[in-house]
Amino acid sequence: MKLFLLPIVLGCFIAGCSNEIADKISLANYTEVGTYPIVQEGETVSFTAFAPLRPSVTTYETNPFTAYMEDLTGVTIDFIEVTGADSKQKFNVMMTSGDYTDVILDMSLGLSELLLYGQQGIFLPLNDLIDQYAPNIKKALDENPMVRNNWTMEDGNLYVVPRIGGATHSQTSYRMWLNQQWLNNLNLEVPETTEEFYQVLKAFKEQDANNNGDPNDEIPLSGSIKAWNGDPMPFILNAFIPASPSTGYINVDANGQLYYVKASPEFKEYLKYMNKLYSEGLLDELVFSQGKDELLKLGSNPEISILGATGGGSASVIANIADKDRWTQYIALPPLEGPEGVISAAHTPNYGMSSMVITNKCQNPEAVMRYFDYMYTAEGRIFNTLGFLNEGRYVLAPEGAVNLINEPAKYTRISGDQVTNLSWNSMGPLYNWDGYELEFEVTQPPEHDIEYVLYNSAVNDYLPVAQDEKTMLPKLAYNTEESRIIVDIVTNLNLYVDQAVAEFITGKKDIDASWDEYIAQLAKLGLAEYLAVNQSAYDRKMESLN
Repeated sequence: MKLFLLPIVLGCFIAGCSNEIADKISLANYTEVGTYPIVQEGETVSFTAFAPLRPSVTTYETNPFTAYMEDLTGVTIDFIEVTGADSKQKFNVMMTSGDYTDVILDMSLGLSELLLYGQQGIFLPLNDLIDQYAPNIKKALDENPMVRNNWTMEDGNLYVVPRIGGATHSQTSYRMWLNQQWLNNLNLEVPETTEEFYQVLKAFKEQDANNNGDPNDEIPLSGSIKAWNGDPMPFILNAFIPASPSTGYINVDANGQLYYVKASPEFKEYLKYMNKLYSEGLLDELVFSQGKDELLKLGSNPEISILGATGGGSASVIANIADKDRWTQYIALPPLEGPEGVISAAHTPNYGMSSMVITNKCQNPEAVMRYFDYMYTAEGRIFNTLGFLNEGRYVLAPEGAVNLINEPAKYTRISGDQVTNLSWNSMGPLYNWDGYELEFEVTQPPEHDIEYVLYNSAVNDYLPVAQDEKTMLPKLAYNTEESRIIVDIVTNLNLYVDQAVAEFITGKKDIDASWDEYIAQLAKLGLAEYLAVNQSAYDRKMESLN
């Protein structure tokens, strides 16, 4: 949003956009769509691309996958390479100067930016190009209508080719990790409700759960807002009301009206539950302040575990994954049932990632579209991400190897440590179709393979109760005035809410006595206007899809 509001010089963008590197070629010089090479023998095509470097990639120019794609397609790319740390700044400078490339890759451009540049004519609409020249991309979008809808603007255009799909477990990555060894030590069952969870934490605190003779060194529940999804709030809150950080805690009711979860009666009840945990010493007082390293140190305490439970996207928030003796003591706790019977999981739907745009400098957008259409094939995806079989980071799986669901595996991943330039390492648009993860072998026993644990906890426990996408605020495009309103409001609103939540949970403020004051302050900070802006953008989005 900050990028969207940066001053940009648009006047020079529309005029003088002739491409000095590549000439326009006749469509007659292309081969049949879906075949390779893309151009007829003797014809050459090139385009420029702004491309942030990926980890383990020092250059795209001499990368073996680059060479492979040139041989396959007959098309060359002149890369403008930037480091990931510098990419945003250099992108802004490039766009402001008007001297931008034919193609822009992996800038994670938001809907508002895409709409702005698209309506200025800087980014080309891609609908027809996809329909005519990219059968694999079209098929992927048809198979993922939610992704297509997310990136279709209110003017009906797609200005970006999205990267589609990702790790299944990333859709429900707000997990709770619970010490199974402590449950065993105390002869306790895995809790299924918030009340049972409270009783387990109470037992952890009072009954020397780690069996070291010291009943006072256990920390029942901790977390860190700075670790990967290490805040325990989303997991516990979903036992009171379906809610997801990915929406900014804005839900959609049955009538299509937006409301703020953190101003709801259910949120108030959640705060009371958390205050109960805190006041009884079951919730770590450092949960609001400690960093990810402190949480990792807590989970990796030498000799014996002292941590009962924590939020986290993976067990890596507890211990190094190589330390199997420690992290395998924990299970990914299934979502709990709350006092009113709610069972839900915070959801991050796979809306796709903004990956490739074609600018009005490009003389041969047909060639660009056909070039990247290859990345939506199974072969293109794995070559881009892991390199070539036996030369990259995977080999054929041995006989008897099994995958995430104990079926025969196709490939075995090999370590990529200190290996560079084997592939593009997932740069650019790609299609990670549902089930692509099942191609790979898991280590034995599978319970010691973190990918096995994450995948199966997601599929079996979290995704079946994940917040319904229809109740979640989707990604939206805002006009300039709407963006200014949101920027002015959202920072102060979030700062206040974070402070108030901490004060309610720690007991610095009485929840019942101060709740009305809290709601009034949200109003003063512009909550109603914030919701109204989102409602307008949401209504436009829904209307454009009907």
